[in-house]
Amino acid sequence: MPRPRKFQEATAVRAARDVFRRRGYAATSLSDLSEATGLGKGSIYNAFGDKETLYRRAFHDYCQESIATTDAILAGPDSGIESAFGYLRQVIEETVADDEHMGCMIAKATTERVPESPEVLSEAGTTLRHMEDMLGVSVRRGQAAGQVDPSLDPDQLSLLILCITRGIEALCKADYTAEELHGIEAIVQQLVRGYTAARATS
Repeated sequence: MPRPRKFQEATAVRAARDVFRRRGYAATSLSDLSEATGLGKGSIYNAFGDKETLYRRAFHDYCQESIATTDAILAGPDSGIESAFGYLRQVIEETVADDEHMGCMIAKATTERVPESPEVLSEAGTTLRHMEDMLGVSVRRGQAAGQVDPSLDPDQLSLLILCITRGIEALCKADYTAEELHGIEAIVQQLVRGYTAARATS
């Protein structure tokens, strides 16, 4: 009869996730994972199989949390373009507040896991598409409420906002200030509002 596990897998996956986020897949050793999770190397193999499998579990956990966070901001019944602006603002605030420099696990995965892990890259794409779709919902609601000019392509505008959020981390790592990053949010708002106001009076 197998002995019951004396640890919570979810807790171990979360601890491993933080290491992978901070160091990336290649730079994370089994010793790093053992130290972070409190599990011996043998226990890691017994519970998760190998480093790649544990990484996929950790990445899936990260993507699901990212989707839940996105939905919480963008899926409210009254959400319009303001929620899309709020989403951009939160990405900036979280990036600036990342004192441990863990960074975005999706960004790391899409740069270092090509082409070794097609499953991870597929989940990254699915997660980003979900974020784009939810931003599109906010843009369309904004158009219906008169906040965004209807001539703007909602898919292109939501993709633009998503692209900006993806670049925030790189700018932060390059020592752009919080003030400069929040200035990006301000100019996006000015452009959308200004275009909408100009079209309304033309």
